[in-house]
Amino acid sequence: MVNAAVRMRALSLYRALMRSVRTWPGPPNEKQYIYEESCTLFRRNQHLTDPVDISKKLVEGETRYQIAWHYKIPYPRLHNLPTGTITDSPQRISKPTYEIPSQDMGSLDEDPDTVPGLDGSRRMFHGL
Repeated sequence: MVNAAVRMRALSLYRALMRSVRTWPGPPNEKQYIYEESCTLFRRNQHLTDPVDISKKLVEGETRYQIAWHYKIPYPRLHNLPTGTITDSPQRISKPTYEIPSQDMGSLDEDPDTVPGLDGSRRMFHGL
């Protein structure tokens, strides 16, 4: 059985999502998407019993909720793919997914030599 604090957090998130359906400023199809996606994901994860797994899912849900309200876009973002990698094959088409930001992404405040993906041509602008 899941402890009471985790259960309350999950119910709070679910209630917030259901309130979003009523108060969402976008078109009706976005409200329907929020409702269906929320119900689907909560049902899909109702069997989880490990508090760590449940906490990860709750963090993902809370983050998606806040990002959706901030940008007024309820859909998850698509991953950027290099140019020319998408073909007509259905297996190669990217599906919308949610990616939790990680420490590996780096920051502009860090040393430019240690930021992944920052080549020498952009380093000269670091001090500006």
